[in-house]
Amino acid sequence: MAEQKTAELAAPKRQLALVADFGEVYTVVREGQLMEPVRGRITLFHGLGHLYEQKKDSGDWRITAMGYRYLNKVASVSLVSPQSVIVDGAQVPNPHIERHKKTKAIESVNLRRMGIGFSPIGAIVVIDKTLFYNVYTYFIQSIQAKMRFTENIDAAEYGIAGKAPEKKGSWAWYPTEAPLGIWINYEHPAMLACLEEHTQRQRFGDRMATTILDRNILKDHPAIAAAQVYAKTGEGGVKATVVVYGYRNTQTPRNISEIMKQAEAETEAKVFEHRRETIDEVAPEEEKEALEETAVEDAVAGAEKVPDEGAGKS
Repeated sequence: MAEQKTAELAAPKRQLALVADFGEVYTVVREGQLMEPVRGRITLFHGLGHLYEQKKDSGDWRITAMGYRYLNKVASVSLVSPQSVIVDGAQVPNPHIERHKKTKAIESVNLRRMGIGFSPIGAIVVIDKTLFYNVYTYFIQSIQAKMRFTENIDAAEYGIAGKAPEKKGSWAWYPTEAPLGIWINYEHPAMLACLEEHTQRQRFGDRMATTILDRNILKDHPAIAAAQVYAKTGEGGVKATVVVYGYRNTQTPRNISEIMKQAEAETEAKVFEHRRETIDEVAPEEEKEALEETAVEDAVAGAEKVPDEGAGKS
């Protein structure tokens, strides 16, 4: 029965509906259901948090997680979490979060997410991604990024344990690859910024991992499939237009659950035609973007919880 349903998903009936930028788009009849294609030209704005520049004044503009969520209003890719994830060869509940024994701060997150949606030609595509998010690794990378600038020459130095730099400052040791590590001057403003970011990662590591994975799933899904964009300055500031395709359909949570189970079963037998599984490695720039976005969301949520001083007064 499952094989028959999979065959029906893979071979829908099609009828030409419109000519798109990349080719022809069809209406799809699947299991008696008519699915209508939708083409959206969506404008993303830097001022609204939809875009970020990879490096200052580089002209290399990318879409933020918030921007992809905005595009997904048309693409309608369902983002779901399977029940389990593989960690060190063993199947464990998803997500798998490791915390410090005493402080309970997040040390690492193993997270698996799936994006289930329709391609521009009406085929169901499943993007299956797993992320290992190590808080300490990104802390070290943020220190190394600061060390590249000459103004931070007294902020940190490579060395070995027990031999602090003979410079003015208060020094702390963080190992990298034995016997080497980094001494940081925790009085320096640049290192204070790194420590503050590290605290944010420890607090929101699970949320950040979800933000990163969802962004990368939507970036790779053919309904959107946009990474770098051409941005220009105009009314409303820096903006870019992205074409997104979706389908009006009546998929229910139960349908999505069935598709997810079929996709997960591929570890034993190939029963799904359109599925991509990857283990994500996230660039420091993308991680920093997720960190900043999470911090902004937390600040907004905190502001909303603060009661109005004038409330209740007559």
